[in-house]
Amino acid sequence: MDITALDKQLIAEAWTSPDMYPNLETLVDFGSRFAGSPSEAQARDFIQQKFHAYGLKQLHLAPFDYLGWYRGTCGLNIVAPVQRAIDSISLVYSPSTPVGGLRAAIIDVGMGTEKEYAAKKDKLAGKIVMCSSANPEEGRQPHRREKYGRAVDAGAIGFIYARHLPGGLPETGSLRPGRLGEIPAVAISYESGFALKRLIDKGETVVTLDVQNDSHPTVAYHVIGDVPGKTDQVILVGAHYDGHDIAQGAMDDGTGTCMVLELARLFGPLRGQLKRTIRFMGIACEELGVLGSTKYVENNRGKLNDIELMINLDGAVGNGAKGFATSGLDDVESILRKIAKETRYPLKLSEKVVTASDNFPFFMEGIPAIMMTAREENRTLGRGFGHTAMDTLDKVNERDMKECAMVAARVLLRLAEWDKPIARRRTPDEIKAILVSQDLEQPLKAQDKWPF
Repeated sequence: MDITALDKQLIAEAWTSPDMYPNLETLVDFGSRFAGSPSEAQARDFIQQKFHAYGLKQLHLAPFDYLGWYRGTCGLNIVAPVQRAIDSISLVYSPSTPVGGLRAAIIDVGMGTEKEYAAKKDKLAGKIVMCSSANPEEGRQPHRREKYGRAVDAGAIGFIYARHLPGGLPETGSLRPGRLGEIPAVAISYESGFALKRLIDKGETVVTLDVQNDSHPTVAYHVIGDVPGKTDQVILVGAHYDGHDIAQGAMDDGTGTCMVLELARLFGPLRGQLKRTIRFMGIACEELGVLGSTKYVENNRGKLNDIELMINLDGAVGNGAKGFATSGLDDVESILRKIAKETRYPLKLSEKVVTASDNFPFFMEGIPAIMMTAREENRTLGRGFGHTAMDTLDKVNERDMKECAMVAARVLLRLAEWDKPIARRRTPDEIKAILVSQDLEQPLKAQDKWPF
């Protein structure tokens, strides 16, 4: 195969794509695609139709059972030293409060780091904890689920998550993977958090919290299709198609879904021509604590031996340097460096293990799994508009989508044709060593995701 000629063809096709941005428009017009919603089902069917149109084979849906969660009412009110209602929304998988709600004083733990929790550990039992979505300027950035888990461990009876950026936007997200959290939890805007903190700094501030949500068992579906290769070796390329119910989910993860669709379009005509099979996957229920991919790995344990590499495209569109978080896998990183040199495209590579996206369950199974990155890390901005009501289509640049698709296609082509094994599987002890080396043991324990 003439890789040079095919490389140029892929570049041209990516830059002149007639489908990528229109596919994103279709997805966001469905709605949020939140797990269990009608818009999720519309997105699932759309992805399946596109996979068929792009020529993928072995096309099928992979169902799994899970606990669906459905937003209800949410009330947060200051009752002392003043009386005032605070706009709030439930965080995903928040349980309901008892009838009549909760009443307790608020304790502010700043950014919710391990050190900040430790400093107030004797004051948190029976209280409602408030922490910011902000993260330290240096060192590891604790995830929302970690901050929540520390509040639970400290004996708090409620949790308030205050966004650290102005604009009147509460920031949603899940609390636990696929199950209800232990204590009710709500999100509020920066402005509301500022007002509460000002009162807390002056003295005891008491609030009432009344949250009523619903949950019941249901079923979701991954969408899977292959570009068959000449061997049984598989490169799995996926991104989650679900979003949060308060927004369009254009960036997170409409763009990642459209990256998967675009690569399916580009590689579909290459059926039977590449060394490795490329398997494309629209992943369900990522926003429920990386639930969908976790269920997929659990339900197919012992059947994934053909997967040589998993590439996660969640958040793989942006205007920053394009590259990959390699999960501390030195053999994968070495190949990516060679590809960067060959293509004369400077991939930005990081050893980071991304624990809050769909590469992680595969990584924990020992399957080499990496994540494409395309956004400059900015601790001040954090998620930006992600997980807020303003994650909308206007935030996405079509040029960025096409450039990211081009980079992904050039890398994927070379990985599919790599003449030696791409990477070896890691043992549980090796996985544990990587996690410990990246200071992830305590954070994962706080999130109830440490299996060792």
